[in-house]
Amino acid sequence: MAKIATFAVAVLLALVASASTGNVEQPAGSIEARIQTVEDMAAFKAAHSNLKLVPMDLFRGPRNQFIYTFGSRVAGDSLVAYLQYSWGPEDTPFDYHLMLGYPQSGQGSVVSFVQVIVNQSSALGQAYVVAGGVGQRYIQVLVEAFDTTFFNSYTEVFGTG
Repeated sequence: MAKIATFAVAVLLALVASASTGNVEQPAGSIEARIQTVEDMAAFKAAHSNLKLVPMDLFRGPRNQFIYTFGSRVAGDSLVAYLQYSWGPEDTPFDYHLMLGYPQSGQGSVVSFVQVIVNQSSALGQAYVVAGGVGQRYIQVLVEAFDTTFFNSYTEVFGTG
């Protein structure tokens, strides 16, 4: 049976300077994260058969660092939300699934680019967009880390409007 821990994380405020007016704005969005430990991946996929998994681009860094991206930066976009999350270390490796959603509630900015940087103990992982996406006002991302004893991630969402 899957162990599930759920929490919502408010965005840490970041200052973004406006080049045209010199004003300083703060991102209004937040990212929701749900951490799931999945013991039976086939059962997890069967329970979530309505999810459409669109693979994110993957760039491999040193020492089991994964940099997942989706979309591209555009003129006028800015950081609208970010989240840092760490888990572990644990004695026994697990397969972990991190579900990220922007915005946490209400209507967000139009998403242009998402980047998730993950450091973990194993060299096995992947990430998908499962709902929303670039050009929409919401996005959900599933990040998977397999056979890992620790997981550190930093997620950024950029958008306009």
